[in-house]
Amino acid sequence: MTYDNVTVGTSAGAASTTAQPGWYPDPSDAILQRYWDGIAWAPVSHPRSLSPYPAGPYLHTVPVEGMSFVQAVKSVLTQYVGFSGRARRSEYWWFSLFEGIVTLVVLVGAVCVALIISLPALSSPTEAGIITTGTVMTTAVLLADLVLLSMFLPTLAVSVRRLHDTGRSGWFYLISLVPFGGIVLLVFMCEDSVRGPNQYGPSPKYV
Repeated sequence: MTYDNVTVGTSAGAASTTAQPGWYPDPSDAILQRYWDGIAWAPVSHPRSLSPYPAGPYLHTVPVEGMSFVQAVKSVLTQYVGFSGRARRSEYWWFSLFEGIVTLVVLVGAVCVALIISLPALSSPTEAGIITTGTVMTTAVLLADLVLLSMFLPTLAVSVRRLHDTGRSGWFYLISLVPFGGIVLLVFMCEDSVRGPNQYGPSPKYV
């Protein structure tokens, strides 16, 4: 298959000695585009840009779809401890919003339960009532902590995949443990993705 006098393989995995790495129309579906690494096609296709292609044989276009809130939450939770692969910014930030909402609801719920249970003891304090109220309040706080702790692994996993998407090792997450490291990590999470496949996998479908 030839584009602007550059020949590429006509099927996934086909070899070519003349094509340079770049984005080309998918040989199996002209509506899509696929990355040619100089030897074989990438395993994942992407939607073609709605704008005209740049001049030349390379189609340096990027995925045009972003994950929705529901898609992002579902993707992260179904990869609860999935530390391999890549995650786009939309996946990471939508899940961060979800985590913030869950945290707020759990904390507010724990406080409300504690206050409601403590009202009888405050109106007619007795030693038994105070002990019971204290036990229930402690239990509510512990349950809230468990809910928040259950969010740690998926949050860590999507953070590692987001670092992979920027071309960095997941170990860069540990930079958050040093002073001002959290700010540096935040900058990393805001960075755009590496175009095309990298050492951590093919480019994700979504932006």
